[in-house]
Amino acid sequence: MDNAGTVTTAVIAAAGSATRMWPASKTVPKELFPLGRVPAIIHLVWEFVEVGVSRIVIVVSPQASSLMREMFDPSLRPPEKIENDPLVRRFLDTLATTEFVFIDQTGSYGNGTPLRLAANQVGNFPCIYAFGDDIVFGENVSRGLLNTFKLTGCPVLAAQQVEEFRKSQFGIIECDEVDGIHYVTRLIEKPQVSETPSSLAAFGRYLVTPDLLDILRGTVPGRDGEVWFVDSVIQRIQKGGRVCAFPLSAGKWYTVGDPTSYARAVMAAHESSA
Repeated sequence: MDNAGTVTTAVIAAAGSATRMWPASKTVPKELFPLGRVPAIIHLVWEFVEVGVSRIVIVVSPQASSLMREMFDPSLRPPEKIENDPLVRRFLDTLATTEFVFIDQTGSYGNGTPLRLAANQVGNFPCIYAFGDDIVFGENVSRGLLNTFKLTGCPVLAAQQVEEFRKSQFGIIECDEVDGIHYVTRLIEKPQVSETPSSLAAFGRYLVTPDLLDILRGTVPGRDGEVWFVDSVIQRIQKGGRVCAFPLSAGKWYTVGDPTSYARAVMAAHESSA
C-alpha cells in the first residue's frame, strides 16, 4: 500500500442549512462559528494539514459562498498589531501553503451530494471526506483513518462510542476486530436501542477510496429523497467489500450543529487551548 502521505486531497461538506442553529445561522454558516478564536472549519483544515493534505475542496451553499471564500482569502490581512500572534501566523501560513477549491452545492440534498459534486476534483485517488460541523479535540482522527487505510487499503469510518439511549440518533456500526483492525460487518442507520448491541457511532470523517466514490456516484436518493453517504457504504458491505472503522481512543467528537452540542464544543476548544 502507498503510505498515508499519498492522500493529499480532502473534501469538506459545508452546505447544510443549520436550521437547529437559526437565527444564529441566518447569515453565518455554522462551519464559521467560533471555537475559541478559530472558526470550526479551520480546526478541520489544521487537522488535514497536519497529516499532509495540501488541497482542500469545500462545498458550500450558494447563500454562504461569499462569506466562506472571504475566510480563506489570503489578501484579507489581519490588523497589523496582531500579525505576529502565533495563532494568527499559523492561520496565515495555512492560507499561503494550502490549495482551496470552492464548489457551490447544486442538485439533490443529502450528505452524499457534496462528495459527488467534488468527484472530478478528487479524481481516481483516495481522499478524506468530512462534515464541516464535526470536530474532534484531543486526537487527530484523520491520522487514524490514514494509518488504517495504509494497513488495509479499505475505506475507513471514524467512530465513537455513544450512550445507549442516543443510539437512535446515529449510524451505528458492528465490527469484527482482527489484529487490532476493526472491520465493519453491519451499519444500521438510526436503529432502535434493541436492534443492535453495538453503541459505536460513525461520524462525519471518512477515508474514501475510488471504488467507494464510484458506488456513491451511482447511489440513488434514499430517505427523504436525499443522497446519503452511508448508503454507499452499506452497498459496499452488502456486495462483500471490506470497510474498516477507526474508533477514537484519546480524542472526543463534537458537533456545532445544535446549541447544546455547540456549547460543549466551545468548552472543549477552551480546554484544549488552555
